[in-house]
Amino acid sequence: MQDINNNFLDLNEIINNSIEGILIIQNGFIYNMNQSLLDILGYEKKSDLIGNLATGILIPTSKEKFIKYNSKFFQEISLMTKNGDIIPVIIKIKDISVANTIYKIVFILDLSDLKEKEKMVLHQSKHSAMGEMISMIAHQWRQPLSYVSSMLSRIKLKNNMGNVDKEFLNNILDEMNEYIQYMSNTIDDFRNFFSVDTKKKLTTLNEIVFIVYKMLNKSFASHNIKIEVQNFTLSKIGLFKNELTQILLNILNNAKDVLVERNIQNSTIRISFYEDKDCQKIFIEDNAKGIDEKIIMNIFNPYFSTKTTKNGSGLGLYICKTILEKDNLGTIKVENINNGALFTVIINKKI
Repeated sequence: MQDINNNFLDLNEIINNSIEGILIIQNGFIYNMNQSLLDILGYEKKSDLIGNLATGILIPTSKEKFIKYNSKFFQEISLMTKNGDIIPVIIKIKDISVANTIYKIVFILDLSDLKEKEKMVLHQSKHSAMGEMISMIAHQWRQPLSYVSSMLSRIKLKNNMGNVDKEFLNNILDEMNEYIQYMSNTIDDFRNFFSVDTKKKLTTLNEIVFIVYKMLNKSFASHNIKIEVQNFTLSKIGLFKNELTQILLNILNNAKDVLVERNIQNSTIRISFYEDKDCQKIFIEDNAKGIDEKIIMNIFNPYFSTKTTKNGSGLGLYICKTILEKDNLGTIKVENINNGALFTVIINKKI
């Protein structure tokens, strides 16, 4: 036993200088840990943890039992701190043998800062879209405001002529109310986009695409860009509506920028769908002559931008990929096809 303790004393000199948290487990109970793990969990003394069940602080993020993680190279799970907070970590587990005794050594990397930065980047991406959103609202409102202004002028003219009858007034007020309701609904669409999704909603990708279409159609039409949406009904699944809305807005706005920049005639964006037992897919195809093959594999990298006529943050498509992959929601890919680029958004049905 003394030899075992001496071996661990030597090992402590190594593990206490690691930036990773390290936990040593014997038969499911905590045998030892390093200072980094104490710092991560908010404990001051090892004695507060030694002898406790490891499952008291290691929380699986799936239905698997903890022991099954040993068969995986890396696993994202959660830790419970002294204060009861739950923090995300990545772990790697290895079996080690010391003096004929088997231990499990768990290497733990705290993801809290990384997750927080990820949230900040997502938040930054939404705010960077505000300028474009205001422009879209202006396009949505311009025609209704013009109609309402015209109707008010007609009322004023008839009133000055003493020729305002009840039927005329009721009809024109009903029309004005329709335009005002349309403008109110437009504001709701954009306001909902900036709210935070806290839980999935049972909906269809068709509905989300229709919301995005309503938000963009008038703005795109002002640039002579036609959006064609396939009539294809998908089944309802649990989705984060606002996050998927953000993904589609990013892809479509990128396509618009390229179509305008390259002065493409008969500019068209086609949206189509596919579904099988495992996934649903949205295909977004433009006719902007495609993406240079030398850079096409880089467009999902952070801060990579191909925009030349206006500043681009290089975060849009990176954010799309991050949103889809962070909770195993799905993935995104791109390829050149026909006379343009084809983006495929794949949504997992079993999440």
